[in-house]
Amino acid sequence: MSDFYVRLKQVTKWALITELVVFSILLFSIKAHAQISYPANLWKGLIAEDVSGGYQGMYAVACCVRNRLNAGMSHGLVAMKRPDLNRFIKREGKRYELMAKDILRKVFLENAPDVTRGATHYEAVERYGLPQWAKGMVRTAKIGEHTFFKKERQLCTTTTKEKQRTQYTKRP
Repeated sequence: MSDFYVRLKQVTKWALITELVVFSILLFSIKAHAQISYPANLWKGLIAEDVSGGYQGMYAVACCVRNRLNAGMSHGLVAMKRPDLNRFIKREGKRYELMAKDILRKVFLENAPDVTRGATHYEAVERYGLPQWAKGMVRTAKIGEHTFFKKERQLCTTTTKEKQRTQYTKRP
């Protein structure tokens, strides 16, 4: 009988390990399906948009791009349209390519924290001035040369007259 109990313990142990492995695989596969896809050459856009800002600047731009894609918007990287983009990227060097790809991995695949506080737009305001589209938007962060913005939420849809009317009415 003692051999039977030893064998039972071994089988139970292997069954538990098998269940744990299967559970881990399922857990990680679910996370993979929740990730946002991004264009394969997005790393070039990060370099073109804010290579002068270094790691922090490119990280902030990547967070903003993730917020835009989550909101159903385009990536918004205007620098991707540069006619000399590939030459510019090559001139910046392999170091920035590796840095940009690492940032994208962290922001999109590992869901790194958003340092822009939900921003969907950005501009180098000190260099180019406040753009027309930024009027009425909330400034969320200033990282490097870029100022980040998001749309102001509409908390109440009532008009001013309705607010005054409800403010002064007495309750029975």
